[in-house]
Amino acid sequence: MKKILFPACCLALMLSATSCTDYFLDLEPTDTQTEANYYKTAAQFQAAAYSTYSFYAFRDLTEKVNNTNYTHTIYNTWDPNTDMGSSYSDAAKGTLAAPTSDAYWSIGYAKIRKCNVVISKADEYTGTEDISASVGVAKFFRAYQYFWLLQRFGGVPIVTDVLSSSSEETYGGRNSRYEVVAQILADLDDAIVKLPNESAYDGSVTKQGAQAFKARVLLFEGTWEKYVGTTTDGDGTSSGAGSAKPAGYPSVESMLTEAASLAETVMNSGKYELMSAAGTVYEPIAYFYIFNLEDANTNPMGWTKSDNHEFILQVAYDHTSFRSNKNLTHAYGWDPASTIGGGTDLKWMLMAPCTHDGLPYFYSQDFKGFNKMNDIYTNRDYRLTSQMLIPGQAYYTMGTYGADATTYKSADYVTCFDFPNPMPRNTSITAVGATGYSMRKMTSERKDYGDTEESYNYPVLRLAEVYLIYAEAKCELGNGSISDADLDKSINRLHARAGVANINNASVAIANANYARNTGKEGTLTMLDLIRNERAIELICENQRGFDLMRWGIAEETFNNNNHLGMVIKNADGTDTEYVGADIAGSPCWTESVLIYGTETLPDGSVAYITCPKSQAHMSRNHYLNPLPTNQIQLNPALIQNPGF
Repeated sequence: MKKILFPACCLALMLSATSCTDYFLDLEPTDTQTEANYYKTAAQFQAAAYSTYSFYAFRDLTEKVNNTNYTHTIYNTWDPNTDMGSSYSDAAKGTLAAPTSDAYWSIGYAKIRKCNVVISKADEYTGTEDISASVGVAKFFRAYQYFWLLQRFGGVPIVTDVLSSSSEETYGGRNSRYEVVAQILADLDDAIVKLPNESAYDGSVTKQGAQAFKARVLLFEGTWEKYVGTTTDGDGTSSGAGSAKPAGYPSVESMLTEAASLAETVMNSGKYELMSAAGTVYEPIAYFYIFNLEDANTNPMGWTKSDNHEFILQVAYDHTSFRSNKNLTHAYGWDPASTIGGGTDLKWMLMAPCTHDGLPYFYSQDFKGFNKMNDIYTNRDYRLTSQMLIPGQAYYTMGTYGADATTYKSADYVTCFDFPNPMPRNTSITAVGATGYSMRKMTSERKDYGDTEESYNYPVLRLAEVYLIYAEAKCELGNGSISDADLDKSINRLHARAGVANINNASVAIANANYARNTGKEGTLTMLDLIRNERAIELICENQRGFDLMRWGIAEETFNNNNHLGMVIKNADGTDTEYVGADIAGSPCWTESVLIYGTETLPDGSVAYITCPKSQAHMSRNHYLNPLPTNQIQLNPALIQNPGF
């Protein structure tokens, strides 16, 4: 495999006289540290390996990348926390263009260089101390950075040596996506061998973490090749990085088989468990608190971070020394127009399973229609009811109206904040982006906390995703079929925590019969649809949805053929949906003059308003990959731009 191009961003980094010693902890006086004399002990290798830790999370996305100006509602059709930035809003609108610079390219290669330094020094190490775990960490994070770059750009230059400005490879071209994947898998294989087993649950990378991450990579690339193939890669001559595959490159079937096997290994390791308050009064709301857990004062169960054995890979924040420094709560959960999260649309609400049969709303026996605004929340999955602000109910909010351990234990622990009327009445939808739904996930209720003080850990990969990887890989390998036993060891464990019934192979026929009864139209749901649906519900706000739609090859269909919808405002018989709330009782919960994009009739005959019409979406296959930044191409003309840019 080629080892080419020291990226121009890294060249600039070197020419700015940034010393390699800047990357290491100061275990010795800084005036005596050099690469020549530093890598002498296992402790020094460990310190250097720690410097390669870099999961992208709130801090990376807000401080290092100016990606917060997502002003168009259609952005939220991807996912409320797609942390690849506003480029995905542009992709959905068909306006994505090559930027002058891209911080993800620059940051990614700067971090890869850190990993390469550790790995190269380990190759030269002649000591007797065990440094294998440190090498495993560096190999893991090199794979992590390359996977991030792969998802964003496709094939990129592979750099596994510590190059200088005079290195011959400095101005080489791009490797194909398949060569990049092969490098990622090789690094992860080595990391799995070298890393220790999970023990601390503190965000450290472990053998099981590397296994779970490799399962994610294999599922991503296996399904990408199956559904997308080479349609995004270019010819490597006039556009893109080409489609060259290294010898022995795994088949789609082998990638999916190994993804399922690795997921099952992690599932059966006994190292992780789903967080749950099953059997207690808090069971219906506990799921919300998994994602804003700091200490016993931040949730009614009295959980602390040490109780969380579900997060396999995570960014560990600390309120004293390492806060998120992002106004997550007030710019995320409460404002439906929030660019970081806020509201979600009606279609996501309909996807959440119902209590008695574990099936999505239109496909369930629990379907009630939309006579009252809150009917959609009746007999529903805890992942919906605990994470959405339900009109008419009351909640704590961070600060003056927040909660602490004392108030959580009181009889009225959810009576502090009345949720306001969420429907559009006097404000233009384009200004508000009001879907009528507001997401609570990853927001704080902590009493006396101020903006930017949130410090709960960010889940990079958790056990719930491993169950989803297993189920999807098994279903793909079964050509759309999966055994009931495999459902019970994966999807149904998530259903049990969410308070809804298990699904099995008989569920598909039941779902389609329910759909016909509820809507008068034929149902075409498949088992693979149900499993993909689970990913949307479980992983919302965790930077998965946009990538899922692309690797399944359905992003164009999803965006270009579907309106973005707000709440249902009329029932099938033409009557208004009944508003829940006392401030305008007896009045319509919407004002027709602000519904500037009109309405859409749902399959059951009810009517929802449109917040962003499909006519404003112009997604195309070339938008699955971002364009390379033009400053990199100017510095190195051997870098060929992605197709369509």
